[in-house]
Amino acid sequence: MILDRTKTPPIGEFPPLALPAPDSYRLSNRIEITACDRGDEEVCRIDLMLDGGYYVEQKPGTASLALLMLKEGAAGKSSEEIAEALDYHGAWLQTSASSHYLYVTLYTLNRHLDTCLTLLADMVIRPDFPQKEFDRLKERRIQQLLVQREKVDVLASETYLSMIFGEKHPYGRTLTAAHIEQLTTDDLRAYHRQYMRPDKCRIFIAGKITSKLLECLETHFGKSWRSTSQTPQTTGSHPIQPSHRHIVITHKENALQSGIRMGLPVINRQHPDFFALKYLCAILGGYFGSRLMSNIREEKGYTYGITATIAAMRHGSYLSIATQTGTEFTRPLIDEVFSEIDRLRTEPVPADEMTIVRNYLRGELARALDSPFSIADYYLSLKANALPVEYFARQDEAIRQLTPDRLLSVARRYLLPERFYIAIAGDKNKIPHIELPG
Repeated sequence: MILDRTKTPPIGEFPPLALPAPDSYRLSNRIEITACDRGDEEVCRIDLMLDGGYYVEQKPGTASLALLMLKEGAAGKSSEEIAEALDYHGAWLQTSASSHYLYVTLYTLNRHLDTCLTLLADMVIRPDFPQKEFDRLKERRIQQLLVQREKVDVLASETYLSMIFGEKHPYGRTLTAAHIEQLTTDDLRAYHRQYMRPDKCRIFIAGKITSKLLECLETHFGKSWRSTSQTPQTTGSHPIQPSHRHIVITHKENALQSGIRMGLPVINRQHPDFFALKYLCAILGGYFGSRLMSNIREEKGYTYGITATIAAMRHGSYLSIATQTGTEFTRPLIDEVFSEIDRLRTEPVPADEMTIVRNYLRGELARALDSPFSIADYYLSLKANALPVEYFARQDEAIRQLTPDRLLSVARRYLLPERFYIAIAGDKNKIPHIELPG
């Protein structure tokens, strides 16, 4: 068969997507292991996911600082010795704290598994929390917060979350330098005892999984890691108390730009309309060719970028539209956002745009299948949101089956302009009067 290079080959849809089912194991102390054994290279990633996060903090800032301090001294090793050991063995470690979980991630070569997992276990199970390193880290964190507080986009984001959830709610609370200043190493030790323990831990492994990896995990995180006799504290409830004010301007003297956040509370992942709302969010501002980008960036030139996302939290989800603009464009930009929302509520999405967005969203799902690490990331997300592996295929099916009429119905039901919250940070003296559509 001779290939005719004068004709463009047809473009076909890729088949329905499904996340491969993971392997599962348990250590002797009942820690659950989720494994994605799909790598060819002699490298693996180990993720420890622990219940905790900033939602359960007694003192704001404790979770993130406790994690950062793990690398600053453990089992008698100094921060320099830990850093040198990781570097020498070609390993890399990162930590992060989300609203409800703590994450410790190690990338390592398989030939250094025992050495690197010994080091990881020392940091997670036997941290020293040295005072000198804590003082240095605390000062650096305070300086970072002070720098961030000078940025209008940060101020707008903080204000927006406090409007949606309330200033005292963990989701809406603003972390300040004063919070960090009050923390002590005893606070970090108490947090570590309470939340960094085997009965609150799950382990995810990805890459080329060997019997040696499972043996090392049992040695360092199974046999030798036991829960303390301390009874875990129950997490108190935090009622959501949204602001009675729907428009708040945070003054930043002589700011040349306005940081803007706008949106409203929405349904969670378990709701049958969630996939349709996520599709609408992509059309509105979820990719570079979205309506907000085409209108507000490309046609009007009001901003370099504008996005629309849905944050699905355990105790409340919200739609957030985020951007920055010159102060003089604050009002017209907001008017254009509401104009695009009105289009979604009154006009069916054209067939060609449906195809573009469907391909984009399915492409993003397909990217999750690119590597064992990206698949493991999705496993982590499913576990964090208490969702089954089948959720991935259900999402793909919903994206393929959604129609313009269904999207129009969902837009009219949830994208209600009169319920929007708008947070603006900038020079209040130069920002004109802002109000919600009547």
